[in-house]
Amino acid sequence: MTVKVFAMMLLLLGCAFSVTVVSPIKLEVHEGDIIDLGTIGPGQTLQVQIDPKVDSGGLLGKGGYYDIAEATVLPEGWSSEKSKLYGNPLQVTITADPDAPEGDYSAKITVIDEMDGEKLGNITFTAWIHVTWDVLDVEVTPNYLNVGPGQPARFEITVWNKGSASDAFNISARGAKSWEFTKAVFVPAKNSKTIFYDIVGYEEETYASEISVVSLASDNIQERQNVTLFIKSDLLGDYKATNRGTAIFPIFEVIIYALAGLLSNFY
Repeated sequence: MTVKVFAMMLLLLGCAFSVTVVSPIKLEVHEGDIIDLGTIGPGQTLQVQIDPKVDSGGLLGKGGYYDIAEATVLPEGWSSEKSKLYGNPLQVTITADPDAPEGDYSAKITVIDEMDGEKLGNITFTAWIHVTWDVLDVEVTPNYLNVGPGQPARFEITVWNKGSASDAFNISARGAKSWEFTKAVFVPAKNSKTIFYDIVGYEEETYASEISVVSLASDNIQERQNVTLFIKSDLLGDYKATNRGTAIFPIFEVIIYALAGLLSNFY
């Protein structure tokens, strides 16, 4: 009878164990719990971080450390990578199918006490993940610029990553040959990154270009915006252009052009 009671007490203690998910949300999780890990885009990788330390129960009643965590059940076409053994935190990565349709998906994650060495038992919980193709916003300002020949034109490109998964994006410009460029930027989850795109034209012409931002995780995550650069000789335009950078003038004319640029803001 005593052995049975002791075994039952151990079972009840095991059921009471919990771990703390620290990213992408912070939440205490028990066996069988269902949690919501947020929204990602197709092909993006969600990093689930779990604190391995528990403060109670276990072999000596003082808690211990879980050893490893892994995704044990995944939607079809998805992939994952288990945490490093004895990692702190234990980080499981879950990667959506690059062509995953929009919708709600579930995965099971198990936190493991290897060989039940610390008598913590294993904890398995269900994680809901929402997939949408709308995790990216892009703003290019201004949409068009008027500058004189040889004057620098600057466009500001801001990329917003609205999802719960960090991602890298290719920013590129296509159109006029002299405009073409490609730059990769990393944008953390629920954050933004701004880059500047500078160009100088020496001929009077109208340059039209398309700025595209494409996720490295999936081509299904992308945004495009059109911009136009008008290059034309114009005294007021030349003065305004000095606000975006000083052209190459003799040293004694720099002050005059700086003043002209200031005054041009009033017209």
